[in-house]
Amino acid sequence: MITTRPTRNLGIDLLRVFSIIMVVVGHAGYFPNSELLTIWRMPLFFMLSGFFFTPGRTLFSEFSRRWDTLLIPYLAWSVIISVWLIAVEWGQRDIILDHLHSGWSGGAGQSIFWMAAWFITTLAGATLLRRFLEPLGSAVVWTVALLGVLTSYACYQLVTNGVFETHPLVETPLRLGLAWPVMFYLLVGEQLRKLLMPLVRRYSSHVLAALGLALVVTALGVTYTTEVRAHYIQVGDFGTILLTPLIAIVVTAGFILIFATWVNDGIQKFPAVQTSVSRLVRTGTAVVFFHGLVLVWMHQNGFDDDSLAHWLLRMSVALVVSFIVGLLINTTPAARLLSGAPRDPGLLRSRIKV
Repeated sequence: MITTRPTRNLGIDLLRVFSIIMVVVGHAGYFPNSELLTIWRMPLFFMLSGFFFTPGRTLFSEFSRRWDTLLIPYLAWSVIISVWLIAVEWGQRDIILDHLHSGWSGGAGQSIFWMAAWFITTLAGATLLRRFLEPLGSAVVWTVALLGVLTSYACYQLVTNGVFETHPLVETPLRLGLAWPVMFYLLVGEQLRKLLMPLVRRYSSHVLAALGLALVVTALGVTYTTEVRAHYIQVGDFGTILLTPLIAIVVTAGFILIFATWVNDGIQKFPAVQTSVSRLVRTGTAVVFFHGLVLVWMHQNGFDDDSLAHWLLRMSVALVVSFIVGLLINTTPAARLLSGAPRDPGLLRSRIKV
């Protein structure tokens, strides 16, 4: 059955929000079978960034865009984080200086207060590298990206074997070295858009969503029943060679099919929901930075047990508080500075006329 849908797929926008939520869930602490999440959550984040890659921009244009949407918020939030940690660690001069140095410089030992900051710098670096290589053609771009992943695998193995003390790509300022292998997932995201979205625009939601569900279940079933290792990209670990990236790609493809069909069709029926999704998407950068501060505060104030109850509490509080803060920031003149997004109207006003 052939069908048509609006050009703007709000289901994919909601998948971006879902990706940010999974970042927070993963940082809230360990939970049983957590590898079922960690094997795909960070690749999903980067593949969705590649999904929205626009061909043809100049390198200068790309840098200007990333400066406004990623790097300026990174610097602004780093100032806020610095003030926060000075306040909570007041009187402990050496601890404060150590956190400030490692937080601002990045690398393998980056301060826990900058918990997820590496996502932003690595994404910016990977996107700029992708843009720089674009004129050289797809073959060159893919070759460079695959070499990056293989290099990261090799370096991680050398660290595991005690040859290297730290991973060379991780031990770079702001972990920008990870941009090289991460570019692989940006490229995969581009290909998933080219492959899947023409199908979404033409064929039955039920068939495609069922296929997507089957892909997710199958990939996670393989993860659960085998010894495949999960991703820990922040330390340069891309898991079991070939199998871990393949599982992440299959899960991402499945989620794209589900969100672009069933979820999108549901959202399109409710204008108020459409407005909410658009607002939530623009909180992403603020949530990435602020949820780490919430989680660190909870760990420092007695909510640090490994119990399921404390994990659920940390996750819930971090999600709710971070998204509320993000939504509020985006209604103020600070939206550009802290979210890299245009200012939204007040929360009780709608941008969509019903």
